[in-house]
Amino acid sequence: MIEVLKAFESTVFFLAKTIPIIAIAMFLSSQFIKRGIVDYITDIFSKSNLNGIAIATVSTCFFSPMAAYSMLSQAWKEKRVEDSEVIAISFLSSFPSVFSHLYSFFIPFVIPLLGFAGVVYTLTRFCIAFVKSAIGYLLVARGESKAKTIRVDIEYPVLRNLSRVIPTIAITYFIASILNNYGIFDAICDFMYFLPLNPNAIGIAVVETFNIRVAVVLAANLMDKGLSWKWVIIGLILGNVVSFSARSVRHSLPMHLALFGRLGVKVVILNSIVTLLLDVIFIIIFLIL
Repeated sequence: MIEVLKAFESTVFFLAKTIPIIAIAMFLSSQFIKRGIVDYITDIFSKSNLNGIAIATVSTCFFSPMAAYSMLSQAWKEKRVEDSEVIAISFLSSFPSVFSHLYSFFIPFVIPLLGFAGVVYTLTRFCIAFVKSAIGYLLVARGESKAKTIRVDIEYPVLRNLSRVIPTIAITYFIASILNNYGIFDAICDFMYFLPLNPNAIGIAVVETFNIRVAVVLAANLMDKGLSWKWVIIGLILGNVVSFSARSVRHSLPMHLALFGRLGVKVVILNSIVTLLLDVIFIIIFLIL
């Protein structure tokens, strides 16, 4: 019973912290759409072999991934895009989604604290996102779509989207919190200590499963004590590998489930698999260096 109460408390705190951000992002994105700013960005992609909805989603994703997926969800519900296109566009949106964190996380936080290691880690995350977007581009460009026009007139009802998304986020986060409180995710972390890696890198990875910002601070502290930049990056990437499943369940899955139903689960699983594979590849690359 205590664990359930803790899960309820953490869910309330999470919603109190994130709902205002989501609402503001949705409102600003709706204003961007109304004022034609997104249309300006679509001109950059207008010469690509992409359908209009894919271009609109990717363009909006630079400002707010949540708003972009809400638009895509509406187009999907209106049968303007197929299930396979939703999956492909989700991959295509990987790079702009990471880019949306450039000025809020990587530049003001990661790079100042970690220096050269922060630059390399940032480039690594962008490289992984770029590969996923390239995969999405190939899938979208090859597909036959019902959406052929470049300009996409999609109404963006903020309040309706919020009322649909928030309940699902709350329920899913609550369930994930209960699993976390009972040590399901901790068991995954414990497995990491069997890996033949630098103990400090493993420590960074374990901390990252709980909070990425704390892990970055810890990494900076360990670098001051002599830990090489290579092990810092390996630790951060390894932490992403182990914590990605937990974050997907607690963050990505609620949003996709609310917007796309069962298809959203498939989108999250496929994106998670590809991201984890790319993370492992980069860990191997840095181990070889």
